[in-house]
Amino acid sequence: MMPRRPSSRAALLAATMLVSPAFAADVTPDRLLNPDKEPQNWLMNHRTYDGQRFSPLARINRDSVKGLRLVYAVPLGGSAGNESNEATALVEDGFLYLTDSWGVLYKIDGTSGDVGRIVWRMDPKQERQAVNRGAAFWANLVISPANSPARIIATDKTSGKLVWETNVAFDVPQLQITGAPLAINDKIIIGAAGGDRGLRDWIAALDAATGRVLWRKFTIPAPGEPGSVLRP
Repeated sequence: MMPRRPSSRAALLAATMLVSPAFAADVTPDRLLNPDKEPQNWLMNHRTYDGQRFSPLARINRDSVKGLRLVYAVPLGGSAGNESNEATALVEDGFLYLTDSWGVLYKIDGTSGDVGRIVWRMDPKQERQAVNRGAAFWANLVISPANSPARIIATDKTSGKLVWETNVAFDVPQLQITGAPLAINDKIIIGAAGGDRGLRDWIAALDAATGRVLWRKFTIPAPGEPGSVLRP
C-alpha cells in the first residue's frame, strides 16, 4: 500500500510550525521566586526579592574579566542631548528589555551573541526626559513607568503592543515614577518620586492584569495626622 500523502493543510501547518518564532513562557510568581533555576535570565530589577543583585554565573570572574571587550552596541534614545540610562535590563532567553530616559521600552534580540537587534519599541510619548530605572515582568507583559504625566504601562512581551495604561499622577503634575515596578503575585507595586521637590510620596498597588489601582498608601503623614511633625 502506498503511504498516504499529508494533506495540504497539514503540510502548511507543519511548515508554519517550523518557521514561526517560539513564544516565551509567561513569567510566573514561581519563576520570580526561584531565579536560581534559570541563572541565565534576569527576570526582575534586583534579580531577587531580597535585592542582592548577585548573579551565580561564573564565566566572568577575577581571571577572565581582563579579557572583556565590546562586541556590539545598540543606540537608544533620541537627539535631545544630555540623555542618560539608569535602567537595569531584564533578560529572558537572550532577549533584553529596558527603558531609556524618555520612557521608551525596548525589546532587543541578543541571541546571536554578536549583534543586538531592536525587535520592537514602545514609545509612551513623554514631553520631557525623566529618570527611568527599568521595567518588570508579569505573565506575558512588560510593565514600565512613564512620565509627563506619571503612568504605568503594560506592553505585550511578544508583539510590543500596549495592553493597558494607567495614569497615576493623581492630579499632581510634578509627580514622577522613576523606580522600576515590582511584581508580587497578581499585583504591581509602584512608588512615587518627588519628595525632594516637596511632593508627598506614596506606594501603591495595581492589578497586574488590568492596571486598576487597588490601593495607595502615603509614606509621609499629612499635617495633623499621627506621626506628623509640625514645624514653626
